[in-house]
Amino acid sequence: MSSSRRRKREEKKSCCTWPRIFLLVVVLAISAFLVWWFEPWKDFSETANNIGQSVGIGGSGDERPQTVKPTTLAPTPAPEFKFNQCNGESDIGNCCNGLPGLCDLRADQILYATLHNGMSTVDDGFFVGANHVGQLEEALEAGYRGLNLDICNCGGELVFCHGICSFAPRDVVEVMQGVNKFLDNNPTETVIFIYQVNNDVDQEVDLNLFFDQLLLVDGLTDKLYVHNNAGTPWPTLRQQTDPEYNRRIIMFHYNGPDCTVNPSLCPSALMNYYGYASDNDWEHLNIESIETRSNSCELKKNGINSKTFVGLNNFVSPPSKAAARQLNDYMAILDYVDSCTVIFRTAINFVLVDFWGEGDLPRYTQDHNTALINRRV
Repeated sequence: MSSSRRRKREEKKSCCTWPRIFLLVVVLAISAFLVWWFEPWKDFSETANNIGQSVGIGGSGDERPQTVKPTTLAPTPAPEFKFNQCNGESDIGNCCNGLPGLCDLRADQILYATLHNGMSTVDDGFFVGANHVGQLEEALEAGYRGLNLDICNCGGELVFCHGICSFAPRDVVEVMQGVNKFLDNNPTETVIFIYQVNNDVDQEVDLNLFFDQLLLVDGLTDKLYVHNNAGTPWPTLRQQTDPEYNRRIIMFHYNGPDCTVNPSLCPSALMNYYGYASDNDWEHLNIESIETRSNSCELKKNGINSKTFVGLNNFVSPPSKAAARQLNDYMAILDYVDSCTVIFRTAINFVLVDFWGEGDLPRYTQDHNTALINRRV
């Protein structure tokens, strides 16, 4: 065989081999991603210890309980669990947020199962790095009563997005129509929004223009509660769900304009989250970081740092479905809430999670709130 023919044959083999190698690498990378996404890396080796239900009920005004007492929870059997035990209009005033007897507790005294980045879901087309699989509308039906959403200004249009405008943004009006429909169909339920104003995505977010979007949803803004005086008590759920009052939505925002400097930049119904709330760190790279209570049971310094509402971030970054299975486990949440309650010396209001379909947060929330009812009796 001549040297020129041999060289051409070797060139042909080379040009065919490298694409195959590249294709193999791509296939292996996709396979590794799917294994990471759908399967846990390790079993939950230790069940969290139940140190008791360490919660209390505050007095009048915005004061928080300074004394904590353990109350052992008896978990509701999972096959029998139903979050919403209220029976529509006939239970108004007697049953609130899914539980008979909860109506006489204030909005700042109960626990809310809360979605972290609720707009970032696989079902909405956010395939890479999504925080959830199912939509937030389904999460409401499952018992989630807290919604953390990012507001973005994408080319002059306000949407809910997660970091990049082109990655499956959700229309504000569409989302709010779904929430409003849920509340109309469930007159005993209340919902709290915690908006993150994301000015780093494209353009600066104007909260007044965002409120204009809310006005496009018939009946929604009529349901918004405004806390005009920080020194007065928050309403009870009975007051919120009273058909004559019907203020069943509370909205907070953070990372937006400083409303204390220029109140005109902030509609009164979009209250400053850190004017009323505190929370812990949200940057946890692994489960161990959250299980180390010296990391996770420490409140960040933000603004006024009020402890009227207290939130626990219970997720890792980047989002991991396998991690969520462990972190959202009933006993893991119980230990987390109890541990931080004792350390903070105040009750917890929000537990924010990824992959809301994993684990038992709604079930734990109802058992936790049942313990609050029993303590009050």
